[in-house]
Amino acid sequence: MPSIQCTTVSNVIIDDIVLWDGRAYMGTLGGAGSHAVVGMRTWNDAPLGLVGYVGDDAPEPFLAHLQRLGVSPNGLVHRTGLPTPRAWQLFEADGKRTQVFRTSLSEFVASQVHFDELHAEVKQSAGFHVQRGGSMEETTHLVRQLKAAKPSAVVVFEPVDAFLGLDRAAWTPLLRECNVFLPNLEEAATLTGETAPADMAAALLDWGADRVVIRMGEQGIWVQDKQGNRWRIPAVPTQVVDVTGAGNAYCGGLLAGAVEGLPFLETALRGLVGASFAIEQVGVPETLVPGSSEAIRRLAWARSKVQDMN
Repeated sequence: MPSIQCTTVSNVIIDDIVLWDGRAYMGTLGGAGSHAVVGMRTWNDAPLGLVGYVGDDAPEPFLAHLQRLGVSPNGLVHRTGLPTPRAWQLFEADGKRTQVFRTSLSEFVASQVHFDELHAEVKQSAGFHVQRGGSMEETTHLVRQLKAAKPSAVVVFEPVDAFLGLDRAAWTPLLRECNVFLPNLEEAATLTGETAPADMAAALLDWGADRVVIRMGEQGIWVQDKQGNRWRIPAVPTQVVDVTGAGNAYCGGLLAGAVEGLPFLETALRGLVGASFAIEQVGVPETLVPGSSEAIRRLAWARSKVQDMN
């Protein structure tokens, strides 16, 4: 059986989604990890790793759903006596999302999976998407442990709200350990104080990042690296139903390209395609075919729209 190539170290959450027009979708499979799987599965046909915890009440349909997407059971950890994390996802007409935890946020952070709980197969993944709270020091240590276990592993990092108030000195050790840093536009602005994507990316590269992708929602992405390459690419057009998890799916799609050893720009394009599949339905797609003809078509479209900003 093929081994895991792509793993997301993040979470699984039961989402209760409420849209601006009053429609509600209760008990939906969610969480950064579930959505990152969408991007990874868009391109990668090996078993996928999802590191997170579930409680005693983990819905069986959720676990079956992840199995249909090819997620290995070796990543999830069962926390006896705890509920599975649950949150409201509240959307306004302009797409702004507010997340309100329905279970204890402090318990959620304290219960995150640690390195010594990881299955040996997961530790040998070719690449990791990390989106994890707690302290910056703990997260940096986790990334170092992952790279020590698999020195060739690619690590892409997606920030969490708790880290956005930290300064350059706090961020630099983590950024130097990661291959790609993937904030959204608002996060990058908060971190750097800059207003233009190019200036945000330049600041983050100066902080220690090697490659930066700024995710700009419907405006697409800004891509920049330390070699001076700069690109802007629009979002792949599709029918938008639910934007929950689009950014996570972007990160997963980029990671899938990175573990193939593709050039940075090509990995960024794969992220866009992964995100496009994530927003076409409420929650997580039931199934995905890796490298489908539609994914290839969308990739060709995105490639044709690359703007060289040098």
